Amino acid sequence: MKGVIGLGMPTISIALLSLGMGLPAAVQIIVVPTLVTNIWQALAGDGLRRLVARFHTLLLTTVLGVWVGYALLFRTNPKAMTAVLGTAIVAYSLSGLFERPLMPRVRRERVASPVVGLTTGVLAGATGNLSMPAIAYLQQLNLPRNDLVQMLGILFTVGTAALGTAIAGHDSYDQGLLLVSVLSVVPASIGMLLGQRARGRLSDRLFRRALFLGLLLLGAHLVASGLG
Repeated sequence: MKGVIGLGMPTISIALLSLGMGLPAAVQIIVVPTLVTNIWQALAGDGLRRLVARFHTLLLTTVLGVWVGYALLFRTNPKAMTAVLGTAIVAYSLSGLFERPLMPRVRRERVASPVVGLTTGVLAGATGNLSMPAIAYLQQLNLPRNDLVQMLGILFTVGTAALGTAIAGHDSYDQGLLLVSVLSVVPASIGMLLGQRARGRLSDRLFRRALFLGLLLLGAHLVASGLG
């Protein structure tokens, strides 16, 4: 999934792993492969400098928003916020599948980027999910699909690092699961390679449909998690 559309691996993996073990163990196992594949995705392509230069305000405000959102996490209901985020993702994915855009046309990118970054960061800090509204925004800019996937990798790497820094002093990790997490990089990497090859064979239309279907599954899972 991540190799094809550039997102979804943590959510899908945690959901499947949680069927056979507790959620805390599933989250700890997915940490290392998520970080490795995000960095890989950010570096795979020729647009790293160009994309960072174009979207640097989005990235910086995402980091700021993560810290704000993590502070809000202790004052709000995280499950409710997760459900709200999932609902927004479902609505966006359905609008894309039926070609009825929800986000208005971007007229002033310099103004929109920091607003979108801050909002994305706040939601990520409160829910742990770095997706909306950044994905809708980048999609609305009509980036080439390889640029879109690489930019998501950059955003996820920066956002995950910020989130990890924010929670480092609060969470304790089971050292016994660290080896399992490191070994999980192997199947994650194989999946990334297979997905990247599949993406190269998809037409633009099929890629868009795969992206929106992946988002629909992601959003539905978040809604179920928030309401469960």
